[in-house]
Amino acid sequence: MTIATYIRQDLEARIRAGRDVPEKFTLAAIADQYEVSLTPVREAVDELLDQGLLIKGTNRRLIVNPQQVGKSDGRVLSDRPDAPTNWDDVLMQHVLLQSLQGQPIFLREEAFANQFGIGRTLLRRIFSRLSGAGVLEHVPRRGWRIRPFQEEELASYIEVRELLELKAFDLACSKFEEADLKRMLEGNQPDEDGVARRLDNHFHHYIIKKSGNRYIRDFFAHYGGYFRALFDFAALGGDVIAEMAAQHREILEAALAKRWSTARAALANHIRAQESAVRRILKLLQENPEQLNLLAEVKIPSPPE
Repeated sequence: MTIATYIRQDLEARIRAGRDVPEKFTLAAIADQYEVSLTPVREAVDELLDQGLLIKGTNRRLIVNPQQVGKSDGRVLSDRPDAPTNWDDVLMQHVLLQSLQGQPIFLREEAFANQFGIGRTLLRRIFSRLSGAGVLEHVPRRGWRIRPFQEEELASYIEVRELLELKAFDLACSKFEEADLKRMLEGNQPDEDGVARRLDNHFHHYIIKKSGNRYIRDFFAHYGGYFRALFDFAALGGDVIAEMAAQHREILEAALAKRWSTARAALANHIRAQESAVRRILKLLQENPEQLNLLAEVKIPSPPE
């Protein structure tokens, strides 16, 4: 299933079920909601227009066709479709695990594509994106070289990240929307037994985007991919997830109350805490190298951005 098909089926299910329908049906709003580019959104919207599920109002804006709300069309569409495999996440996780071995490993496109059962064209596009994020390096006639993890780079990145994220926070806090903050807060709440088993990391992407500073955005777009995946990887353990979720709640609750200095200080503490989380997972792997294969079977939480 393609991303465009998934978006079309998901929106169709929402419209026909008459619930969870997006408030805004602009291309940009839908792309932002699904965290994709405009290309698959345009394709999905065109199909929904052809089906009559969406129509254009008198002002030419997209609106839901009220005659289609709650109309099953003879099919069971109340259940939303499963999201397609995010091959960017899958391959990033695999590459990251290899990176933690600390050696510059080469990947051959044909062998790698066969291993995961995907086409080389798709693989090459993903590898190009990983290369842009500093995770891989393309070496002519030799393939793609995995960037080996270097511990000394971790502290340097954390230092710059803290400076830029706090600046982004300062620029963005007046633009925060209460509904957005509440949604992210809900994504970090503990389960009924009081234990947090989920982590919503979107606040970082949110403040960078809301800052409106393209130089801050460019830094994280270029350098953030590798370290973001590394931090998500370090949060695989249940104790770390609970710890990080609690830190997110502290930030978001303060932001909702407009206690900006408290939220800012909590954000700084959270960013610094991620370095210790990474170092804990590295120590575990050094003491038990076999854990590398076990962790390969665990899905990295979807990152922000």
